[in-house]
Amino acid sequence: MGEHEDGGGHPPTLGNRIEYLLVRILALPMLCTDVHGAARIGRVLGRVLGIVDRRHRGLAEDNLRRAYGGTLPEAEVKRIIDEVYENIGVTAVETLHGPRRIRGKAAGKWFTADIHPDLGARLAEGPVMFLGAHFGNWEHIIPAARAAGLDILTVARPLDNPLIDRWVTSVRHAVGHFSVPKEGALRGLLRTVRSGKCIGMLADQNGGRHGRLSTFFGRPCSTQAGGIVLARRLGIPFTVGSLERRAPGFHRLVLGPPVYVRDGEDGEREAVDAMNRGIEDVVRRRPADWMWLHRRWRIKADWGFPVEPTEGKRKP
Repeated sequence: MGEHEDGGGHPPTLGNRIEYLLVRILALPMLCTDVHGAARIGRVLGRVLGIVDRRHRGLAEDNLRRAYGGTLPEAEVKRIIDEVYENIGVTAVETLHGPRRIRGKAAGKWFTADIHPDLGARLAEGPVMFLGAHFGNWEHIIPAARAAGLDILTVARPLDNPLIDRWVTSVRHAVGHFSVPKEGALRGLLRTVRSGKCIGMLADQNGGRHGRLSTFFGRPCSTQAGGIVLARRLGIPFTVGSLERRAPGFHRLVLGPPVYVRDGEDGEREAVDAMNRGIEDVVRRRPADWMWLHRRWRIKADWGFPVEPTEGKRKP
């Protein structure tokens, strides 16, 4: 489920050009070997990033401690976050190798699928809203779904660097991952659903002042509810999906049962809570596969939520 779409709305700056050049240079050695060799390089680069990226690493460790209520030994916290950074590196190289490997009938050998029976029955009747997270290789959840016979259009926003955005978009298109811009997406999504196709988006980041108040790992958070609202308006159920890495390049697509959104504010609130529980279950199964680097539990005083603000605070 994509997070970005082609076409950043501003011309590239000198900084954008330098960043793009560095990224393309770093990509070269990973493209000079197979996916297994590239994964080894990716793990090393991810581990190095985890050492130099002290700010986000500190945030990730703090998030993990508080999510588990301080029950994890400190050595386990550090081990999990080490693996988080390694998985970021592996995800990057798998994505780079995607256009070489995920094409035609060969795509099916890289993915298996575990689809809840109730969801399978629903898919035989009509489209579904797929809601995912920055978990495992989230970039390949769409080609994995396509290999399982599901056609999904995602909602996305552009990357900040327009040069990298165009490059990443071309890589996504090469593996059959297409999306519509987040701004003004409703019209395109309506056409997609009416044609019988499914839609999807990532829903595990902070929702800001316009999000819905819910909980994640038992802690209050602002949640992006766009997917839930769209599912209700379009009259379709949603499901929580994830892609679990079994080995470099090999993944298992896991799709949960369909959840129908009741009308009204209470119905949407229940559905947001159910979505968060579904994503939380995915993360608890494999905590090292989730991006703990997000400021997931940030709440500012002026957002109007009836809970104590957490912005700038570090509580046990």
